Amino acid sequence: MPGITEPLELRKFIGCRPRSGFDVVPFLDVILIGLFVSLNVSAFILTPGTAIRLSKSSSLELQRGSVAAVLTVDRNELYFFDGEKLSALTLESHLKDYVTENGLGTEDFPATLLIKADATISTETLFMLMDLAGRAGFSEVHLAAELPYEEEFFNSDGF
Repeated sequence: MPGITEPLELRKFIGCRPRSGFDVVPFLDVILIGLFVSLNVSAFILTPGTAIRLSKSSSLELQRGSVAAVLTVDRNELYFFDGEKLSALTLESHLKDYVTENGLGTEDFPATLLIKADATISTETLFMLMDLAGRAGFSEVHLAAELPYEEEFFNSDGF
């Protein structure tokens, strides 16, 4: 009747010696717990913005002057300025506020706006942004572009 009085029959394991060697399962448990804790405690910082494909131009003018502000426009005409995602309705007021808060727009400190626009936006939108920048107080508007892919920089192997 050992089955009724001892249902799990654990008495046979009392005299057993522990297995020798390294047990991997507790080690993996500690690593997974550490991973979960570090993921829950760490702060993931995502900056607002978007990836854009700039227009290509072989006639770029490189200037040494610093750019006062950068306006990024993606293919869906979403506007990113000064770390914020803006709508077309509030863009002009944000540009004006930027010029006045930073003391720009004078002869001593001219306000320059760099527009990083996706290659697929319309010219109408581009000219609208230039007019909007002029009304906001920017004296210069620069357009960002990248050099076209030129094969003479690479040899025949592609390196």
